[in-house]
Amino acid sequence: MNKTDIKALKILLASTEEILSWSHGEVKRGDTYSYRNYMPEPDGLFCEKIFGPVHSYQCHCGKLKGKQYEGLKCPNCGVEILPSSVRRERFGHIQLATPVAHIWYFKNNINYIALLLDMKSQDVEKIIYFVAYVVIDPKKTKLRYKQVLSEEEYYMYRFEENLDFVAKKGGEAIKELLEKVDLNKLREEALTKLKSGSSQEKSNAVRLLSVVEGLLNNNRKPEDMVLTVIPVIPPDLRPLVPLEGGKYASDDLNELYRRVINRNNRLKKLYEVNAPDIMLENEKRMLQEAVDALFDNGRKPYPVVNANKRPLRSLTDILKGKEGRFRENLLGKRVDYSGRAVIVVGPELKIDECGVPKEMALELFKPFVTFELSKLGYNKKKAKELIENPTPEVWKAVEDLSKNYVVLLNRAPTLHRLSIQAFKPVLIEGKAIQISPLVCTPFNADFDGDQMAIHLPLSLQSQMEAKMLMLSSHNILSPAHGGPLDTPVQDMVIGIYYLTLSRDSEPKNKRIYDDSYLVELLYEKGLLKLHDSIRFNFRGATFTTTVGRVIFNMKIREGIFDGEDDYPFINEVVGKKQLERIISEFYDRYGLVKTDILLDNLKEIGFKFATFSGISIGLDDIKMPKEREKIIKEAQKRVEHIEEQYNEGLLSEPQRYEAVVEIWRKASEEIQKLVFNNFDNFDPVYMMAISGARGSPTQITQMAGIRGLMAGPTGKIIEFPILSNLREGLTVLEYFLSTHGARKGQADTALRTADSGYLTRRLVDVAHGIIVKEDDCAIRRVKATMVGDELIEPLSSKVILKVAAEDVVDPNTGMAFIRKGDTISSEQAALLDKLGITSILIEDFVNGVDVQPVVEGDNYDKPVITLAEQIWGRYAAETIYPPITLKKIKVNKKAIGYVLADSVFDNGELLLEKGRKITEGVIEILEKAKIKEIEVFDENIEPIIRKNELITKEKAKLIESLGIRKVKVRSPITCNVEHGVCAKCYGVDLSNRDIVKVGEAVGVVAAESIGEPGTQLTLRTFHTGGVASQDITQGLPRVEELFSARSPKGKAIVSPAKGKVEVTSDKLRQLITITGEKGEKIKIPAPRDKKLNVKTGDYVNVGDILSDGPLDPREILDIKGMNFTSRYLLHEIEKVYKSQGVDINIKHIEIILKRMFDKVEIVDSGDTNFYEGEVVNKDDVLKENRKMKAEGKKIAKFRLLVQGITKSALSSDSFLSAASFQETPRVLAEAAIKGKIDLLRGMKESIIVGKKIPAGTNMDFEE
Repeated sequence: MNKTDIKALKILLASTEEILSWSHGEVKRGDTYSYRNYMPEPDGLFCEKIFGPVHSYQCHCGKLKGKQYEGLKCPNCGVEILPSSVRRERFGHIQLATPVAHIWYFKNNINYIALLLDMKSQDVEKIIYFVAYVVIDPKKTKLRYKQVLSEEEYYMYRFEENLDFVAKKGGEAIKELLEKVDLNKLREEALTKLKSGSSQEKSNAVRLLSVVEGLLNNNRKPEDMVLTVIPVIPPDLRPLVPLEGGKYASDDLNELYRRVINRNNRLKKLYEVNAPDIMLENEKRMLQEAVDALFDNGRKPYPVVNANKRPLRSLTDILKGKEGRFRENLLGKRVDYSGRAVIVVGPELKIDECGVPKEMALELFKPFVTFELSKLGYNKKKAKELIENPTPEVWKAVEDLSKNYVVLLNRAPTLHRLSIQAFKPVLIEGKAIQISPLVCTPFNADFDGDQMAIHLPLSLQSQMEAKMLMLSSHNILSPAHGGPLDTPVQDMVIGIYYLTLSRDSEPKNKRIYDDSYLVELLYEKGLLKLHDSIRFNFRGATFTTTVGRVIFNMKIREGIFDGEDDYPFINEVVGKKQLERIISEFYDRYGLVKTDILLDNLKEIGFKFATFSGISIGLDDIKMPKEREKIIKEAQKRVEHIEEQYNEGLLSEPQRYEAVVEIWRKASEEIQKLVFNNFDNFDPVYMMAISGARGSPTQITQMAGIRGLMAGPTGKIIEFPILSNLREGLTVLEYFLSTHGARKGQADTALRTADSGYLTRRLVDVAHGIIVKEDDCAIRRVKATMVGDELIEPLSSKVILKVAAEDVVDPNTGMAFIRKGDTISSEQAALLDKLGITSILIEDFVNGVDVQPVVEGDNYDKPVITLAEQIWGRYAAETIYPPITLKKIKVNKKAIGYVLADSVFDNGELLLEKGRKITEGVIEILEKAKIKEIEVFDENIEPIIRKNELITKEKAKLIESLGIRKVKVRSPITCNVEHGVCAKCYGVDLSNRDIVKVGEAVGVVAAESIGEPGTQLTLRTFHTGGVASQDITQGLPRVEELFSARSPKGKAIVSPAKGKVEVTSDKLRQLITITGEKGEKIKIPAPRDKKLNVKTGDYVNVGDILSDGPLDPREILDIKGMNFTSRYLLHEIEKVYKSQGVDINIKHIEIILKRMFDKVEIVDSGDTNFYEGEVVNKDDVLKENRKMKAEGKKIAKFRLLVQGITKSALSSDSFLSAASFQETPRVLAEAAIKGKIDLLRGMKESIIVGKKIPAGTNMDFEE
């Protein structure tokens, strides 16, 4: 079977018959190879009769040899004549002398055997390991069925009381009990408990039901969890390799299998000689332990070890973890045609070129060079010799080949997609790879010894993809925030800054220049200096500028514009910030190709003028301000004054500490201003910091001013500042004070890298299945889910009660039985299935999310992230009007002609949308719903933007300037597409500022965009000191806390009811009492030092926040709903990143939130097939509810859940994706017992089975 034909994968519990059907023979001996002739022992673990011949087409005894005998069995030795590759696929088996329980089903998170037998986990383990007996048949005694008896109890009942009953131990007993389980009866009992049991019984019943349903639906028997036959995996998957000196290197599995076989054979012998029970029991227990070790050695308290005391790698260990089969071999493979080398800078390279050492290129292109040489008449042998001792012909062949290919460069750690980019190779001498300095930022590369890996894509398709999609010149914008990433840095920045600096404001001569080339010529002849001010005429406008700026404007246009252009003259000092803005605006105006040329031009100018500037740095450049001592003395006086007040008892300890810290903070700020005022515009240090080339104002203050306050080992600020600076040098005490920060920095960096990498991994695992699957989910094509010819989910269940967006025609009669605009009834839906129609176009209502500026507290004047930043490139979910007066009017004929100012809902269902013009039909709908009053716009107005229209940057700025603070946009969170998103709910692809294309892997892009800057976030909690000295979780731990939807430390109190507040307090705590309208009282205790937002006499509503502190996502979801909770999580995550100066577009966080909010808990199952307490996909419940509604039955009620990313990834619909993430044994055991089907919808599952990913250029969305 071809791997591309795999449409889905199902995993099941294997029965004895199935295991025997895979097997090619029984392994009866634990021997491996004969030490005489190095041939496999017959009936042993490597037996050729069972597993196939060691040498292709040759039997064990040597009688039959050659391909002509293929398929025949040797009459002497019984070996089948086949290629030796069958030793990778043929199974054997071991017939056990006694049944053995499978460790995955009784020593996992859920003990499935105990669950089905309704027994305690400890009891089941005691029975399996021969510690206790279980009553199989009590006969007419006082004992109960399934009663567990200790040895003493068994002997007492059997011999002292002479009772007649049957009790057994071990796997045999468990197997008998499981054989007697009636699954249908168990199902009925569980359903009864669901209706009337306690909450504990209900949760157990839900767990039991899922297992019982799985077994029944897949026709599996519970007793298959106890094995009588063990499969032996093919020998080439557990090799035994002879070493020098007659020793062997063997796979651990061989030793584990050998133990099982030896113990099994010993047990058989004991049976034959009628050994006493105590010996048999001991041997059976040892066999159980040997099988446990084979399946999962790591789970045992005392694992089986080798000679070096290292635990042996069992079957489970081979699957799980980073070195396991899933992550090491299936999701990551080593590739040939690759190399790695140190990188050096190539300043003359274009942005899409890289320098490849000639020897490396020869190795990469070896097979191609051989082919080229064969064209010149060399045979294979001669070509090989030529390549080993290259001649000019060989180098010419490499040179010619390299012009037609691109290579991929990868810099580890590969944190986002821009860590792998394609370049055109340029052959160079030397041993190092050269890269353009412009691509250092996306690769996060520098030239202090970094290495890069180089790969050559071989096939035509992969070369095309690399050239079209991965070329570095096509990836200059960041997918995370849409800003340019390939920007000039360091020396290029300082060169451009130096070039555009101005020395004096007024031109010395009154001449007006209008020719850039003339200005450049005069500069080169020494008649004009670079920083001289001149009058310049540009497109008819005359203004004052500098010689440098004229040259800059001329140089950046080179090779971009032929003749006239409409690009404005840049007449300002250009630093790093300005360069980013210029590149971004240039991209919007002229597109990618011209921006690439601009970048190369900027690089050339930057390097050239950085060289001309002759900037250097010496001790004298660090100028210390004279007034520094005065400021320090004043601050010391103020601190003394504070100390006096403290000693007199006027200040408390926290107040004193805060005052002292504040004094020194202000002093540091004053000194910083002085340091910078002390510099001249042309001082090298000043230029470096101000231009953004290197260093920051704080670092310069520490060099020339004062080092200031330091944080101690706990993160609390030490109140004694370091008064020296780095130019003077520090005293011994100051030196030791400043080591705290340095040491914390070192420790943090190491920890942060690991934590950030783990966060990225979890994010990718959650979101990898989210791909753009439709253009618009408001009108989309819905298909039945098919796997090959098997129907998994019919069309009817997906379209019932949806609105048809096209006429649906009966193929037999040619008549339309569903009209465009009809709501599809249950009868019509059933008819679709009956007629074999598998896809139709439907129309759907699309909700959106409210977007607001991200602010600290209520500071809307200085938002952390503006509204415009968040809404550009998104589609409006409702028509946006300018803010004008609204009025309420009664529903009657007089209302006709007005426009609705808000959407109208009836019992949570949308009746009329905002912006709808009121007609007689609208009046009828409102009267029918018994709505008496509506809110309308006071005058006839034109909307700024209509529903489902794209919000451009200009429109976003207009909306913000009009003072609008809340806009509803379409969002991935509310997108209707199952297992993906649509282009309109996602909006613009930030990496090219165009509408996202169908097939874009937006989930992985989102995960990388959030995870990649993780290493830049700070790590620990900060202690602010002061009155409310609670730790504030910040940085990476805060992001993790939010994505895990954990209850935070010191969380805020949220009002559970509405009513009047009374606040009382004693020595230990504060008490908030809320008295409801009917007089009922709710008491909420709060810690003594908690800052409350309410006082006695205030009136609160449900969901009001009563104290400071972070909110608990689960609590606010129940009280305030999904819209509020998602916005809270979004804003909090954004604040953490923004505080570290990291930009991430909110849509990436929304993608992750979509997966965090996609499960619900059933509260009341109604007439559906769900169970109360069951956690299911929200889409599945909504589908089932539509079906119930159409049939007039009772719908299911549910509670929204928010899951952390780890849980969300583990509860993925795909068991392959979950198993390759974490907890592999648990996921696989559960999937097998429930008979799960993996429809291979995401990327990980597709890669695991060897298919191309269902995204990008491989878009064939077969549902």
